Amino acid sequence: MVERYLAYAADFELTFVDDDWTRLEQYFTEDATYSTPANGVLISGRDLVLGVLRGAVSQFDRRCDTRDLRTTVGPDENGNEVRREWTATYMLAGSPDLEIGGSERAVFRGDRIELLEVTLTQAVLSRLMKYVEAHFAA
Repeated sequence: MVERYLAYAADFELTFVDDDWTRLEQYFTEDATYSTPANGVLISGRDLVLGVLRGAVSQFDRRCDTRDLRTTVGPDENGNEVRREWTATYMLAGSPDLEIGGSERAVFRGDRIELLEVTLTQAVLSRLMKYVEAHFAA
């Protein structure tokens, strides 16, 4: 599962560049769920999951000049789950860099992700929202 997860992560980065979200369909079950408990997001259905991921990338990541994403722990496999911890640094001209960290858990059914859960602390989520308010144009 770690290899499949790493393939998904690599394809996500390609999708970040070319915006071809159909590339990621192969990694999710049709009834996949995406969750970010810190802000109450819980979405089910592969198309909706991919839509939320696309929206997040479009509304934040692509509005920054650069993004540096690094895995800090893992990915580690336990049963049908793969977990990793990460940090991301976002750079926007004229603004201080924003570094945030979190974790991701992918629960697999066969070779597809049935649950993708991103965990951010409330402090990280608050810092992220303050950054958006302070440095992104309306």
